[in-house]
Amino acid sequence: MVRFLEKSEFGRTVPLFEQCFGKDPEFEAEYYGDDVHAGEVFKGRIAVLEEDGRILSMVHLKPVLAEYGPAESVPEDCAVKRPGGTTAAEETELPVTYLLCIATDPACRHRGYMDRVMDLAEETLRSEGSPWCFLVAVDKEIYRHRGYVYDWPFRDEERELLAAEDDLSDCSAKLLNAEGFRPPAALKNSKGESGE
Repeated sequence: MVRFLEKSEFGRTVPLFEQCFGKDPEFEAEYYGDDVHAGEVFKGRIAVLEEDGRILSMVHLKPVLAEYGPAESVPEDCAVKRPGGTTAAEETELPVTYLLCIATDPACRHRGYMDRVMDLAEETLRSEGSPWCFLVAVDKEIYRHRGYVYDWPFRDEERELLAAEDDLSDCSAKLLNAEGFRPPAALKNSKGESGE
């Protein structure tokens, strides 16, 4: 079954997290907290594929604010205005979703489980009106077939916020609702063309 977990079930993802990403007590304490309600994970959602009560594949969805560009280029209903308002020349932030902790039990890979979980996550975001989402991948080619063809360079503060490795300079983004939405100029597709 593919579904979103209830917040009270988030702790059930720890075994798969450790199996796929290793045990890192410091990161787990920050991300999952002493109890799930105290950690960063509680700010988002988790989509999973489970069988017989075991979580075999997952993706975490974390809402973040992205630097978008000049305020006049942001759809009015999408922009998050900074305190004091913005002018056309200032940067505007846009709420987007960061997909992270994308994992499948190694014994269950190459069965399409991740695609099913990603389908649920992306369709949900699309139906909610999200213009785009992104992920940080060591190997971008793994996600190109799913439409993650835009490379979004991030700044040092973003790298820290996203817990990205120092040698990673950008993430991969996918447009979900392109109608009436102009991608941020910083987005470059896999051919190096601007999102504009």
